[in-house]
Amino acid sequence: MLAKTLKDILVRIPRACFYSLINGFPSRKLQLIGITGTDGKTTTTNLICKILQNANLSTDSINTINSHGAHMTCPHSKFLQEEFKKMVKNGTKYAVCEITSHALDQYRFFGTHFHISAITNISHEHLDYHKNLDNYIQAKSKICDISDIVVLNKDDLSYQKILPCLKSKNKKVITISIKNKSQYQAKNIKIDKTQMSFTVNKIKFVTDSNYYHQIYNILVAFAICRQLKVDQKIFLQTIKKFPEIPGRVEKFPNKLGIEMFIDFAHTPNALDSILSSLKKKTKNKLIVIFGATGGRDKSKRPLMGETVSRYADIAIVTADDTREEKIEDINQDIISGFKKRKNFTYHNIFNRQDAFNLALKLAQKDDTIIACGKGHEKTILHGKTEYPWSEADAFRTAINNLKK
Repeated sequence: MLAKTLKDILVRIPRACFYSLINGFPSRKLQLIGITGTDGKTTTTNLICKILQNANLSTDSINTINSHGAHMTCPHSKFLQEEFKKMVKNGTKYAVCEITSHALDQYRFFGTHFHISAITNISHEHLDYHKNLDNYIQAKSKICDISDIVVLNKDDLSYQKILPCLKSKNKKVITISIKNKSQYQAKNIKIDKTQMSFTVNKIKFVTDSNYYHQIYNILVAFAICRQLKVDQKIFLQTIKKFPEIPGRVEKFPNKLGIEMFIDFAHTPNALDSILSSLKKKTKNKLIVIFGATGGRDKSKRPLMGETVSRYADIAIVTADDTREEKIEDINQDIISGFKKRKNFTYHNIFNRQDAFNLALKLAQKDDTIIACGKGHEKTILHGKTEYPWSEADAFRTAINNLKK
């Protein structure tokens, strides 16, 4: 991980070294597993953690759901090293870390070494920071420099860009895929209303998480667990009843005969993955509540709009974390990407609770409503103020409003 700027040399790298030093280099006493990528990081991190725990291996994780700091996946080096120190004190042997491109680019993990890491996929995201996709891929690939073994998705566009560099450094590379031949390729994929099955090297996988994109997360977890010599039976048993992860295709129970989901999808690729799956399962109409964050990558907004208009029957564009940007401008950027499609309609609703209220008013039996973007988060950021927020509470309020 060679430094690029003066700030890296004078601030970021010394800071990471300092906090590692004063905490007694705790990461050296842990078997570290790193997961990066645009989408699927949290799900894969949590799945691996659960499998290792089921194998009676003392395991903890650092991820979006338990990270420090509002709206931050990966804490700064101070908190990272303090967390590693706590893990060591608690007798933890394995630490599974969700790692963002920002964390890698800003050397938050400098001085920390991973036994095995994976890049789930790389697609359009954070280009306000990285400027272009090549820079984004380069930032993600920094995880390879601090890892002994790297798992790559052979179906992903980043594979051909990252592989030559790894070969020149004699890194051990493990490949996963669905479409292209790899060491762990999913074949014979079958999806029905209650489960999904596929084979990998003649081993049959069965899971109740019947979403196509979940295959990649499972393959990454399998490749890593094989390297860690985890009992295959424990792996297969764990995925059979897929661990519930807050805000990741989280089902909201109700008595209206309407399927309701909460999901963290906030990139064009993530929206495509979840909406394409839900569209196939929805008996009637698919209603999508979503927005885009303010003060962040504006170029992805029309792409998000285009993706949603491809699958939704009704799109409700609303507030996400607007920060200091006008909601009118954010929503218009999204709407500019909508493609005309027969029976597709949209609504531009600035207040997020109002969007939920409208979705419930419009919904009929056998419809599906999915709220995208906020997922597990407990606050919503408008201006510089964090306001309490819960997608589940928003659904409850909307249901109660129907009764009035």
